Amino acid sequence: MKPLKLIAGAVVVSSLILSGACTGKESDTPVIGNKESSSDKTYLYDWESLKQAPVPDWFRDAKFGIFIHWGPYSVPGWSDGEDYSEWYSTRMYRKPAFIEHHQRNWGELSDFGYKEFIPMFKGEKFNPDEWASLFKAAGAKYVIPTGEHHDGFVMWDTDLSPWNSVAMGPKLDFIGSLGKAVRAQELKYGVSYHRERHWGFYTDSLNTYKESPEPLPQILAEIEATPKAASLYGPFKLTEAFMQDYKARFLEIAEKYRPDFLWIDDSPANSLFPDAPAVSWFINKYHLEMIADYLNMAEEWGKPVYFNNKRWKRSNYPAGAGVDEKDYLRIDAISKTPWHSSGGMDHSYGYDRSEDAVDSYKSVEQLVETLVDVVSKNGNFLLDIGPKADGAIPENQKKRLLGIGEWLQVNGEAIYGTRPWVKFGEDGVRFTRKGDVLYAILFDWPAKPLSIDFARELQAGDIVDVMLLGDKSEVAWRIVEGDLQVKFNAMADPDHAHTLKIVTNQMLEPLSTDND
Repeated sequence: MKPLKLIAGAVVVSSLILSGACTGKESDTPVIGNKESSSDKTYLYDWESLKQAPVPDWFRDAKFGIFIHWGPYSVPGWSDGEDYSEWYSTRMYRKPAFIEHHQRNWGELSDFGYKEFIPMFKGEKFNPDEWASLFKAAGAKYVIPTGEHHDGFVMWDTDLSPWNSVAMGPKLDFIGSLGKAVRAQELKYGVSYHRERHWGFYTDSLNTYKESPEPLPQILAEIEATPKAASLYGPFKLTEAFMQDYKARFLEIAEKYRPDFLWIDDSPANSLFPDAPAVSWFINKYHLEMIADYLNMAEEWGKPVYFNNKRWKRSNYPAGAGVDEKDYLRIDAISKTPWHSSGGMDHSYGYDRSEDAVDSYKSVEQLVETLVDVVSKNGNFLLDIGPKADGAIPENQKKRLLGIGEWLQVNGEAIYGTRPWVKFGEDGVRFTRKGDVLYAILFDWPAKPLSIDFARELQAGDIVDVMLLGDKSEVAWRIVEGDLQVKFNAMADPDHAHTLKIVTNQMLEPLSTDND
């Protein structure tokens, strides 16, 4: 069987490429993985084929993971409160607030470009075992560090770029060493990959996604002074050579580290950029291929893996291919399919010293409530940390992680391995279920006897017992006209969410069988 043909419309774009709309020399970079999708592979180069990939049970049961943004951008570790701190590498050349901050703290751009941060990114306090132990104590079940952000600096032992964390900066294989430590804690391990926007990151394009953008003048000056910087900041055109290299870098991660989850940050859509059709065509073509190759590789490894489907004004891929995800994604209903919400402890994902200095991170209670809300609607919460340039995780971030872990030690049975119920909750209450047990998680300690409306879902004879997790005292309860009324014997800590474990005499049904 020959490889599946590309979708209609690709021919039109191909003619644009051949006519010079997106030209460039072919890359010498090897294309790792299946060059052709053949009949002996489970997953073909076709979105309908990729939709058949099942969401692994481990992902559905995990509910809580740790995201990590660590790179040279951790050295300046600053943002203006609008952009993320991990975008410093491009904003320092183009946005007034960043330029002013950079000049005040680091000097003129002509003397101190982004590449000058790399020798200062030493990671001397990085201890993968300590990190992994902290994540375990936080109650996380999986960890996803950033392998390469848009800045182009690679955080693994790569053969495809000299600008990497083994050859420069901390001189360590971050992805490899952290993965070994995380797996020793019996946690799942993924890698996020953000290179798809690199070709426009140091140009006049960025969010407009031109096919042949112009490099920023300061970047050209840096390359003229230091020619080897061209392979960090460039290339500056969307060519097939760039996309082959893009695919090869991810598949190098897959072959070397066998991640349980593939995170692709973004891919712009044709409908958003009608003047640059090759942008969507190339990115979607190569994403399709590398996801299929990754899934087929995982079949050979004998491990269940999955991938995300980034929403950026619209989802990157057809619905049903990958788990929907977006920065700070929140939904107001139960999703029939699993989804992913990622978010930092404050605004930025990378280390932001302005956030850390005033400890403006969300409280443990706010983060727990986010976790509970997401899980009640069939989602997973991926909480990001931003370590400092020396590899230390800020103490204020550690406190949040340990606080979440303490809460999960008591209430984790209402989170891990659960599924959504027929409704996600009411004001101040969220529901999850597991077998014949319904969990009602209360955001606030009730000042008076609690009443929960079960009129349409559970009847008086359906409930066997009600208890409060972490409290051995009995809970007085009764059903009155379809409402579960609960009276507590003692005042618990009002600043923490509390879980009612409601044991029933039946297997609780979901909103839809799609949820199981």
